[in-house]
Amino acid sequence: MALTVGEILDLDPLRRAGATVLAGAANLGRPVRWVHVAELPDIAHLLEGGELLLTTGLGMAGDAAARRRYIDELADAGAVGVVVELGRTFDAVPPEIVDAADGRGLPLVSLEHETRFVEVTEVVHREILSRQYDLLDRAERVSRELADEILDGADVAKLVARLAAVFGTEVVFEDAAHRVVASCGPAADDATPAGWEAHTQLVHGHSSDGAAGRVHRVTASARAPGCTWVDIWIRRERWGRLHVLDSGLRAGEVDELLVDRAGAALALAMLSEKDAAHLAERAGDALVGAIVAGRHGSPADVLRRAKNLGAHLDGGRLVAAALDVHEVRGAQHLADDDRLETLRALAAALRTSVAERGCSALVGTSGDRVIAIVAIPGSRPVEVVLDELVETASARTIHGDEVEVVAGASAAAPDTLQRAVEEATVAASFARGAGNARRVAHFSELGTYQLLLRLAEGPELSRFVDSELRPLLERDGTARPKLVPTLRAYLKHAGRKSDAARELGVQRRTLYQRIARVEALLGRDVDDQATRTRLTLALQGLDFLARRNGRP
Repeated sequence: MALTVGEILDLDPLRRAGATVLAGAANLGRPVRWVHVAELPDIAHLLEGGELLLTTGLGMAGDAAARRRYIDELADAGAVGVVVELGRTFDAVPPEIVDAADGRGLPLVSLEHETRFVEVTEVVHREILSRQYDLLDRAERVSRELADEILDGADVAKLVARLAAVFGTEVVFEDAAHRVVASCGPAADDATPAGWEAHTQLVHGHSSDGAAGRVHRVTASARAPGCTWVDIWIRRERWGRLHVLDSGLRAGEVDELLVDRAGAALALAMLSEKDAAHLAERAGDALVGAIVAGRHGSPADVLRRAKNLGAHLDGGRLVAAALDVHEVRGAQHLADDDRLETLRALAAALRTSVAERGCSALVGTSGDRVIAIVAIPGSRPVEVVLDELVETASARTIHGDEVEVVAGASAAAPDTLQRAVEEATVAASFARGAGNARRVAHFSELGTYQLLLRLAEGPELSRFVDSELRPLLERDGTARPKLVPTLRAYLKHAGRKSDAARELGVQRRTLYQRIARVEALLGRDVDDQATRTRLTLALQGLDFLARRNGRP
């Protein structure tokens, strides 16, 4: 941390000299780059900024206007303070000098006793050099630690977390499109800082590749913290930006050298990752994973994090979608790497489709499927828009007929995202085995399958089907005619024998005989309403299990 004007005034030579602050007390925290002894009236043009001037007042000789001009020129040149020794030129600092310094916020200090300026400069410069050495040593040490992390395989998110611990404040890494790739606070919180959205409204400007002094400062406003930032360059292309926020820190406390080294480490980490271009996508994966696991925080938190990734989920009706990629019957099984690559391509295609239709979406991969939270504006039916999105993304991703994309969907709200994703996943399971013309199954349209699909996640559905239909299935496995189609038609037509016989293409007498045989095998009256309900559910479960296992 740089030595400040206030800290210099606490050093022994100036305390013994009776240092008194006359103006600019609010800016005693300004960092001091160097200390100069200056007696020239036109010293300002020789300054580079960050200097603390020691003077006996000779340069301030002249009329009141010249003295005010002297202070203005020092402030314009970036001087951080003026220390005036009394007794040689002035018995007291003239009021016009005090007023001018106070108006410019320039710390003005008087020394009551004669002081050896060489002793002051020696002590101050020794302290400045010591701190610069400590800073350099710290920067080198942190650089080595980051390099070790990279060699151990640490990703960008882990490095950002390490930097947050080093700086003791929030650190945010965004890509060139201003999507937050990774963020972390000193308490290892990976949520985007609450003041980040306001901070993004502050003007940051631009830096050029390889330019000296590429670390920059943004001054805080009443609504947003300031930051120290550096652009991240990869192969002479600006890829993103690292922000070290001032939250909880004094202005100037963040070491620019350390920020520069941190930026270089992040660039190196991205170069070490083969898919550096997908960092933002992985950030989306992380938020999707948090939603799936129920760790996404409050609705406001998830909306803010999604917005930082470019997904404005408050701009329309929300729907959760789960997209599965699976092999059609008889196709060769996809290798894990091929499946992952297909899922990433599908997610990218879905993002493109969403943007083309004026929607917004958070899209990521979770497990072996693509999860999307889509905001659909306008008045077009959600089902129609989502069907188009999935169809277009599938056409852009899948070539050939060995694999296909199916999807499930469910209406969502900011406070029901986890449940909506679960329902969309259940609906996708139905779509995978439904064998119907629609690529997207909507949870609200599944009816009793909502229950059966949840049971199918474990052994319960198989046990239920077996307990209800086993005698019938065993008999149909060895004898003809099959009785399951008879039961299916009878239940479909609610016991209307004429309609069932017509569908089966048999005489009513034949139907009566088969129904009697079914009742004898099952030991139940198929005209009983409770029995019909149980058998209908069992047949639906049987159909789903058969389709899921690839059987007609």
